[in-house]
Amino acid sequence: MQTINFFKISRFFIFIAPLAVAIVTPSTLFPFIVGKYVWFRTAVDLALIFFLLGLAFQDKLSVVGGQLLAALKSPLAVTVSIFVFIFILAGFFGVDPANSFWSNFERGEGGLQIIHLWLFFLLMTVLFREEKDWKKLFWFSIIGAVLMIFYGIAAGLGMPGYIGGAFGSEGFRFSGSIGNPAYVATYLIFAMFYAGYLLMARDGKKIISGGSLGIIGLIIFFFIFFWLAATRGGFMGLVLGVVLGGCYFAYSHKTWRKRPFAAVAVFAAMVVAMIYFKDTALVKSLPGSRIFDISFSATTWEHRTYMWKIAWDGFKERPLLGWGPENYINIFDQHFNIKYFKPTEGFGAWFDRAHSVYFDYLAETGILGLISYLAIFAAFYWQLFRNNKISPISGALLVAIPIAYLVQGLVLFEVLPLYLNLFLFLSFANYKLKNHEQ
Repeated sequence: MQTINFFKISRFFIFIAPLAVAIVTPSTLFPFIVGKYVWFRTAVDLALIFFLLGLAFQDKLSVVGGQLLAALKSPLAVTVSIFVFIFILAGFFGVDPANSFWSNFERGEGGLQIIHLWLFFLLMTVLFREEKDWKKLFWFSIIGAVLMIFYGIAAGLGMPGYIGGAFGSEGFRFSGSIGNPAYVATYLIFAMFYAGYLLMARDGKKIISGGSLGIIGLIIFFFIFFWLAATRGGFMGLVLGVVLGGCYFAYSHKTWRKRPFAAVAVFAAMVVAMIYFKDTALVKSLPGSRIFDISFSATTWEHRTYMWKIAWDGFKERPLLGWGPENYINIFDQHFNIKYFKPTEGFGAWFDRAHSVYFDYLAETGILGLISYLAIFAAFYWQLFRNNKISPISGALLVAIPIAYLVQGLVLFEVLPLYLNLFLFLSFANYKLKNHEQ
């Protein structure tokens, strides 16, 4: 009789967790949110259950325990765990511990969510110890991205039962099954990374082959809808990620540095030119041209500065651990800026978030929370730059993604589709960097 491989079942549930992005539940109050976190948490819970069953019945406690301890010794894993601990601690000592832990139906974030993300990170760290596991997970993530786009296409075509703006409508921006174009852009940056890594890792196979051309087609497909999301934060993140990743590649490729540096310079010059000439008829005629409208005088920028000032005032009252995750609304109420209300426009949006990852963490988890969050990326780059065994192209991809994420985070806040990909990337980076140190 064949014994059940509980670890294999656990891996299966980790594989399907990224498909959460495609879930939309019209019967719920927040159709683009509730189904996603229910799917993700259920997948992680089941993965954990079967992982524990594997430890209990497959006599691998000492082996797996040793692997977990070894993986957790890396600076990246340590900083991720410290961040999660401070996040939970800030909620416990915040103004509304229950809300910090359970959150609400509209957001679904909070302590319970961050614990599931941490478990997701740990399970990947222990269970995915071979390159083929990560490639398979990347394919599942790509499938999730494709399904997300197909949902948005169906909504854009006006198909019954699909929620979203119609193609060609005034001010249309592609929102897919995420429901917000701002997050579609960042999500697709991760999808392009997964596809790019799979292309790079094709074991020396020719670029002119069916498989390689298919992956290149996927990257182009993702970029088209990234562009249609017309998100300035995501666009600037991608640009800076490509520029700095390209610089890393050029510097690492000692035999021919001039060409990559020249390509990066040309790319950067083209972007600067498009931003400079953003008001010309030619640029305005381009689909998604709003991404070139980088201006500190825009209404959205004005609203953000109000929210950041409110967050800063809240931070000064509780500087160490903040008000607790999910409690920005309390800061908003207490430090409301009257400029935020205009009789002709009403209130601006985002009253429960500062609309900046950095100000959100600063106000809700204090200086300890923000430092622990930034320490994750400091540990990542420290490990990467001291590793001389990573190939130039792999290193360039690894450099680019956190840069893109940190830049878009200046003007956006965390949501599950982005959090999920961030923790997935961090676990993969932990594997990749440790594997090349051995």
